[in-house]
Amino acid sequence: MTLRIEDIETERLLLTALSYDHSEAMFRLWSHPDVCRYSGTVTDYDRNEIPMPAASREDSDKIIDFWQRATADGWGFRWAILECSTAQMLGHIGFNSLGPTSELAYHLHPDHWGKGIMSEAAAAAIGWALTTKPGTKLEAFIEPANTGSVRLAQRLHFSPTGHFSDGAERYERAPSIPI
Repeated sequence: MTLRIEDIETERLLLTALSYDHSEAMFRLWSHPDVCRYSGTVTDYDRNEIPMPAASREDSDKIIDFWQRATADGWGFRWAILECSTAQMLGHIGFNSLGPTSELAYHLHPDHWGKGIMSEAAAAAIGWALTTKPGTKLEAFIEPANTGSVRLAQRLHFSPTGHFSDGAERYERAPSIPI
């Protein structure tokens, strides 16, 4: 069941399906140590670990392949986050899983931290999830030391659950909370 990923435009951003057109920007993103610090283990679709930070575009292209295959299988996907005014890819956002509970995940290049970009992109992604999957609970897994992501999750009405997986705390957002 291939997912159909629609573009979403916000005031400053375009969320569009991640593809090999984003290969160079994905390498810039995933070769940056600060992006990889809290990302956990990164694997290709066959569960082979990809060493991070990425050493080559071939490595970061495996992440694109992973999400294209997940989209084709219907259980997860990523949007590339593009700046409308420049078409520059700033990061990506999407869902590690889709179902009664859907897991939101995102990465943003440090050059763009602190500008409200991920807040804007995440609000659009959450809106998409609540519209296309009514009643779904949203979750995110965040390492406690990733204070920027913790603050973002709290602004988006995610609450810590006290449950941990691989060192990351599970945050949950009830479907009834408006964006």
